[in-house]
Amino acid sequence: MVKIESNKSIISASAQEVYDYLAVPQNYKILMPSKVRSFEASTDSAMLDIEGIGKVELAITERISPSKIVMLPQNKVPFKFDIQWNIVTQGEGAEVQAVVNADLNFMMKMMAEGLLKDFVNVQVHKLTEHLKK
Repeated sequence: MVKIESNKSIISASAQEVYDYLAVPQNYKILMPSKVRSFEASTDSAMLDIEGIGKVELAITERISPSKIVMLPQNKVPFKFDIQWNIVTQGEGAEVQAVVNADLNFMMKMMAEGLLKDFVNVQVHKLTEHLKK
């Protein structure tokens, strides 16, 4: 299993506010990188059409308020993975990091690791900008 971590970011919003935002898949639309061609969401899942990858349906499968959200793919994907949002209280704000745990062989790791890291870094950056007070 390959662990791909985004940059950590300090957000001026509380851990509960960050958690509440990330617990709603519809809110992810503004967090998507430019390579996401389309985005649809429901109460617990989101469908992304990612350039070069295709359609991926992600569902929130675990919620631990206010510290963690886990998303798993619901459709057939080239490799198993999950995305975890980790939220830690930092004073009056929160530290946020996205982590992708992916079952990648050597070749897939060479091709996908950088793309996945960029994907989660963009999301963390956009989340930080959006939740600025």
